[in-house]
Amino acid sequence: MSYLEKARARLKHAEPKPEYRLIERPSTDATEGRVIAYLVASEVLGCDIWFAFDDSFETHDGLAVFYSDEILFLKDKGPETLREIHKTKMKFPGSRVKQ
Repeated sequence: MSYLEKARARLKHAEPKPEYRLIERPSTDATEGRVIAYLVASEVLGCDIWFAFDDSFETHDGLAVFYSDEILFLKDKGPETLREIHKTKMKFPGSRVKQ
């Protein structure tokens, strides 16, 4: 099973908090509500991660959360560095990457 298939299966069985709307793909319909996070199947990390647009996003499913304000710092990092950052996020849920 590919990472994308695993992510879709997890998404179908997830029990999200009522205030979060989890979607599999972006929507152009503005009436559907605000997207605050995407579940991403990361090939580099070999696992699923959350990419959050909203700082208040929390998850209790054991997956790491990467926030939008971290992207500028992370964009130039290599696979090994990203894996180390992911390990840290797994040990310290809710942690943030700072320069």
